[in-house]
Amino acid sequence: MKKISKALKRIVVVALIALLFMTAPVGKVYAKEYLARADIDMSMDRHGSLTITHRSVDDELMEGVNSQIYLVATIDKDGQYTITDEFKECFSDPDFFNDGFDYDSWKDCVQYEETSDSDILDKYIKAKSINPVKNGVSDNNGKTYYTGLALGVYYVHSDKIVKDEHTHSFVNFVYPVPILVKDKDTGVISPNYSPEAEPKKSRVKNDVVTHCSIQKQWNDGGYANRPASVVFEIYCDGELMETVTLSSSNNWYHEWQNPGAHEYTVREIGIADGYSSSISVYQKPGTHDFVYTCVNSRGGGDNPPPPPDNPPPDNPPPDNPPPTNPPSNPPGFPGLPAVLGAVRALPQVLGARRLPQTGQLWWPLPILVIAGIFFIVKGIKKNAKMKAQNN
Repeated sequence: MKKISKALKRIVVVALIALLFMTAPVGKVYAKEYLARADIDMSMDRHGSLTITHRSVDDELMEGVNSQIYLVATIDKDGQYTITDEFKECFSDPDFFNDGFDYDSWKDCVQYEETSDSDILDKYIKAKSINPVKNGVSDNNGKTYYTGLALGVYYVHSDKIVKDEHTHSFVNFVYPVPILVKDKDTGVISPNYSPEAEPKKSRVKNDVVTHCSIQKQWNDGGYANRPASVVFEIYCDGELMETVTLSSSNNWYHEWQNPGAHEYTVREIGIADGYSSSISVYQKPGTHDFVYTCVNSRGGGDNPPPPPDNPPPDNPPPDNPPPTNPPSNPPGFPGLPAVLGAVRALPQVLGARRLPQTGQLWWPLPILVIAGIFFIVKGIKKNAKMKAQNN
């Protein structure tokens, strides 16, 4: 009987341990619920700040660097980002910034394009003539202080600066205020409402000469009333440098050059009625030569082609039309969710998507375990009693 009693105790202990493991919350769910408790202070008087430090390639603090910041997205108390109305057309994905705080992936919207000496957001801002939220100039410590900022994601643009024998350039970037920092050990997310950032930098010696040209092209089918001339404004490092007129007398072409590395912008003035204008930039590989091409297109041309005598129907039927009643179980892997389409519908936790916990029904387990223990004990006692009777 003592051996039976010991065996029963061991069975009960093992069963209780198994019961504790089965009824304990899943670790990942715990982490995500804990993550959801990190709040952003969105009170009316809550603002943030952003400090930008400009340095040279030699790590020298740069004084007198002009910079501008633009509010690209706002943030709510749960860490959910919403792209502002001014920048909605620049992003095909409205949840571009809601990627679980993967700040490195945000670089995609500010990828530098060598051919245009610019980036996606910079070109969009110039095309839409968007004004910055604030302007600043770095002090003798190379710092620019932006205070009293609404919370969200900011695009930081820095102008080039000429110092000594070099032209210094800085990479534009986006940065959140506040920035959410997750502790690697505890998983706690802490918002920093006054972050500091430093752009990457480069420099070019001023013996470099930047050569540029602009040429006009027409896409109007030889329209008889084509404008006799067009006017362009040319900006150097954001300042109006000159205004030029292109016509057949100069072969619709103009060129210029300046010492040093500069950022040029070309804008057409007074586009003729019925025409659209697009300007592209090409940099000759390995040089500082830039070619600007402006194409003026006239929609439909002057003489659109006549319609055919027997036009085809708008939606001609296919040769082998699909059945009107598709099978209830189409081929493939039945029962699998459309993963690519389902991701966007998942709930958001501080900007990160999480899977809902479904199909986990835990309350019957304690009853089943206790019932199992009961029957095991009863069976062992019955067997012991029968052996005693036989002996």
